[in-house]
This record gives sequence, C-alpha cells and structure tokens, in this order.
Amino acid sequence: MESNSILGSSSSFLTAEGQPSCFFQENAGNIAHRLEMVRIMLQRLQCNVFMLSYRGYGASDGYPSQHGIINDAQAALDHLSQRTDIDTDRIVVFGRSLGGAVGAVLTKNNPDKVAALILENTFTSILDMAGVLLPFLKWFIGGPGTKGPKILNFLVRSPWSTIDVIGQVKQPILFLSGLQDEMVPPSHMQMLYAKAAAHNRQCLFVEFPTGMHMDTWLAGGDHYWRTIQQFFEKHVPKNGDDSPRR
Repeated sequence: MESNSILGSSSSFLTAEGQPSCFFQENAGNIAHRLEMVRIMLQRLQCNVFMLSYRGYGASDGYPSQHGIINDAQAALDHLSQRTDIDTDRIVVFGRSLGGAVGAVLTKNNPDKVAALILENTFTSILDMAGVLLPFLKWFIGGPGTKGPKILNFLVRSPWSTIDVIGQVKQPILFLSGLQDEMVPPSHMQMLYAKAAAHNRQCLFVEFPTGMHMDTWLAGGDHYWRTIQQFFEKHVPKNGDDSPRR
C-alpha cells in the first residue's frame, strides 16, 4: 500500500496484477471505511486501486467545494497517468454516491486518460437531493425537472449536476443500482442511465434488489463482482486480448 499527498488531499494506492481503478468514495466517512470493500475488489478483480480522500475529508487539508474536489480528482488522475508501473490505457473511474458525481465530471473531461466509468448509487444533482432529504424545501430548491419557483437554488454552492454531465461521457459506463437505497432514490440512477444511453451505446444498467446505499457491493455478492469483471473484460481487456476497448 502506497500513501501520497496530492494538492493537500491524502490518497492511497493498493496494487495487484491488473488494470488500475480510481475509486471516488461517497460523502460520508473516509478512506479507512472503504478498506474492506477495496480488499475484496483487489481479490476478486485483480486490479490496482487508487483511492482519494477529498479536501476537507479524513486526513486531507482544506475545505470541500465542487471546484476544489474536481481539481483534486484531476490531480489524482494526472498522477496516475504519469506512472510507469501501471497500464495507463486501462484506467477505470469508479464512483459511489458523491464519488459518482466526481467521477462523471472527471471522465467527461478526460476522454484520453479514462477508459471507462462505473457509477454506483449516484444522484442526479444536489438540487434534486435537497427535496429528497428535506421535503419541505422541494418547492424552493430543485433541478430543471422539478416544479416550483426554485428561489433558493442560489444557496447551493456545489450543485453537482450529474444529469447534465453524464450525457457528455463518451466512454463505456456501468451503472450499479441498489434498489433498497435509503439515501438516493433508485430513480436517480435510472434517470442518469436514460440520459447517458440516449447518447452512448456502451452503457449497462444492473440492479441489485437488496442493495442499500453503502452495502450494494456486499448485498450483491458474487453477482456484483462478476458484473464488474465482465465489464472490464469487454471494455478494458488485458494486453493481448483481441476484444475492442471501445
């Protein structure tokens, strides 16, 4: 396990024999809380995993903001792309919840550096989530598809409008949706998939009936890991594999 500091954000790089995967976590917790999931990821997928702790989270300095987190993610990707001990043509971005919003922006902005994107239990936008978490604000804060005057939208400094980004992603995308998600309504993932699939034929949507916001990887069991492995094999094959990457 290798630890680094990038623009004041802490990161960890865990190695295995396989493609590199850049994992962006959800809003709650820190890198240490993801280690069990990552341990199984290393074991099942035989991939390298680079984890970034956003500014203002865990041991990272600074204050979290959309602009700052995007800069941190870009610095992490640039760092990976310059390494000589990995296959930089096979970098996959994996984001859960807020991490999916971060990953979508990063993937869209770097078609030459990111081979594929995986989103798990990600929201359409923070504006839409405001009405989910605080129903009494639904009339005053919301995205383009919501009703009401939305006069308080200006208060949301980090809108993270994934629904506006996902349709611009050209790389293959795997959507992993836990249908028992208690934080982000599964309909958000369905809307993201619909938006992406309208512009990108390399999209796959997979549901896990008992998956909740944080434990879809656990509830999904073997099916979860096989789904990701098959996605890797199809879109980021190992060197020597005749399958097309894109």
